Amino acid sequence: MASLWRALALIVLVMSPLRLLSIAAGMAESSLRDAVPLLPEVMRETFAGRVWTWRLATALLLALVTWIPAPGRLATTLIFAISAALIAMQSITSHAVDKGALAITVHFAHQAAAGLWIGALVSLLIGATWGRAGANWLRSATLRVSTIAGWSVAALIVTGVIRAWYALGLHLDLLVNSLYGRTLLWKVGTAGTVILIGGYNRYRLVGSIGESSARATLVRNVAVECVLLAVVLGWSVVLANTPPPH
Repeated sequence: MASLWRALALIVLVMSPLRLLSIAAGMAESSLRDAVPLLPEVMRETFAGRVWTWRLATALLLALVTWIPAPGRLATTLIFAISAALIAMQSITSHAVDKGALAITVHFAHQAAAGLWIGALVSLLIGATWGRAGANWLRSATLRVSTIAGWSVAALIVTGVIRAWYALGLHLDLLVNSLYGRTLLWKVGTAGTVILIGGYNRYRLVGSIGESSARATLVRNVAVECVLLAVVLGWSVVLANTPPPH
């Protein structure tokens, strides 16, 4: 897992300045190249820029922590805490800030729950494939991942309903009559498929994990879940860049 943590932390570190540059270009309604000299002013004079100053430092800290030799539990705790801080800062500078503290909290909980769900499944897949874990580990890990996924999905449903209400209100017809609503339905449908596969894994395959065929099916299903969750992330990106209907 350490190699994966380092790679992901490096991606966060490299993409963060580019994301800030994109925000500055949006503020100035200019190209990315023309926004470069504006970065110091944006970081000094705007709320988003000041938050991004801390966010860039936190991204650097995350990258450094992944390379510091430390006991596994300590390293995991530090990475977890720093990642949560990054999500919190992302929530503060998202569109949720226009709707107040509750919307920011909901946004943070939604992003954190999604990260836990995806991270648990990816960890299970890595342990079962590259780690070549045995039946006992796979059974124990699957039950633990199912528990994490269950709580994460519950949080995603609650926070997702609140976020949809912020965007669409009680106008349910907008779910099919607007681009935002249709994209939301595709996202929910894809996530629902992952939930169904996860339920099948836990209640139909875990009990037979001693059989090689059941283990192979479980690993294959988890791989499919990871791919589908990547698609869910794609829908989330589209939603974040699609104005809610008014």
